[in-house]
Amino acid sequence: MGKPLPISARRPFASRRSRRWPLDRTTLIAALVVLLAAAFLFLDRATMPIQLWDESRNIVNALEMRRHGFSLVTTYRGAPDLWNTKPPLLIWLMAASVGIFGPTEGALRLPSMVAALGTVLLLFWFVRRTTRSTGTAALAAALLVLSPAYFGEHSARTADYDALLLFFVTAYLCLLFLALHRARPSGALLALIGAAIICAFLTKSVAALVPGLGVILYVALTARWRRLFATPGYVALAIGVTVALAGFLLLREAQSPGYLRAAWFNDVSGRFESSLVMAKSRWFYIEQLRAGYFAATPLLFLSPIALYFARGRMRPVLLFSLCIVVTTLVTFTFAASKLHHYILPAFPFMAIAAATSCRIALERARAARRSDAPYARLLAIALLMVAVVPVMMGVAGAIARRYYVPFVGEGARSGQYGALLAGIAPHADRPILVVDPGFVLEGRAHYAPVLLAYREIWSARGVAIGHSTDLATVDSARGVILASCDAAGVARLKAKGRDIAGVRGCAAVPVSQPRAG
Repeated sequence: MGKPLPISARRPFASRRSRRWPLDRTTLIAALVVLLAAAFLFLDRATMPIQLWDESRNIVNALEMRRHGFSLVTTYRGAPDLWNTKPPLLIWLMAASVGIFGPTEGALRLPSMVAALGTVLLLFWFVRRTTRSTGTAALAAALLVLSPAYFGEHSARTADYDALLLFFVTAYLCLLFLALHRARPSGALLALIGAAIICAFLTKSVAALVPGLGVILYVALTARWRRLFATPGYVALAIGVTVALAGFLLLREAQSPGYLRAAWFNDVSGRFESSLVMAKSRWFYIEQLRAGYFAATPLLFLSPIALYFARGRMRPVLLFSLCIVVTTLVTFTFAASKLHHYILPAFPFMAIAAATSCRIALERARAARRSDAPYARLLAIALLMVAVVPVMMGVAGAIARRYYVPFVGEGARSGQYGALLAGIAPHADRPILVVDPGFVLEGRAHYAPVLLAYREIWSARGVAIGHSTDLATVDSARGVILASCDAAGVARLKAKGRDIAGVRGCAAVPVSQPRAG
């Protein structure tokens, strides 16, 4: 028998047991990273208005579920929601949060906020464990948080699906990487991977599986596919996940027939075969990255070069991250429907690729500085600039976008109803009637989900707020407070009486009952 391999060679990414005090330097840095991330993401002078796509509809789903009881079927205006066919995990969490903390925007957004910070911590843990570099781990987490894609709409700060999706997708991909680097991964590890995949699917359906295509590419490039058949654990994992997902789909269809057909169109054929949104350029996602959608795009674009020079632990981590990024970008580039948040699941791995590339450039700069070769000092300076300048630009750009560029959210006009109703509802001495015609969506008139979301929030607080889509109501209503943020409605209201709201772009006017004859 040959000499046995050392443990580090057999399990290169296994954790080392430490007998040190639990609050060591790495733990403190991780806690500081999460605290700074929370401050950057969530501390604002005012509550961000509810967003039109898709936060407002999610809020209505959650508040209706809270009122009627938990179910596999999400509803909108009391009917099964077949326009938004995402599975209900996020809606369950939002409804539970409202039950604990009350019907507020903060409670409804709390599951996404917790998931966003969980992803930051998960990213830090994974990079620290696989590279043994606390600095690289902190930089990867920072680059994710500083990306406008992450702190903008549809992610960490809103009640959308994507923050929760990122957490579970990042979890199953990171755990799969660790499993693939073990000859025989434990049953507990594979069970965690399966649970994360199921939860990711129950968050946003097929979108949860697209980043997993990168694992197939990684396995092919590293010739690790044999390990998938060396243990029955992977087969059991695949069977278990398939049975669980199929069971959910069949139960959902049984409770509300027509769901599978609608979900197939909304999440697969409608996204990939025909565009459900305005047509975009084939290079839409590359253009978004070049425009600063990711905090350190230059480092990301240089990461294939860094891969050539990568050695030791950095190389497999960087290669794995690039496989996830490339397959996600390619898949959604060839999809007919293109929206900026579709590629969000790749962003944690963009951050890993950029952070490891920065680390490799710094190591090469240090080596060049110690060399006696001609022009070594110039090479060291060039490499130092390649590593540092993109990070500095990313930090400056993120701070500017977060705090100095005025935020114009989706459905900005309807989002003003939050401030309007907060100003008049708690002190109203008569019923409130909002006059707003909404807009036409896919042939359906009077679509106003943001207003409905605010009405549902106030209804859960015990304040009923009526809604009329007919502007003529302004002239006929009596004994109410008329309110509107619609331009035509505001003009008619201000002509009728004194505005008591004081919200720019909106108006609220008390209308008295006519005197009895």
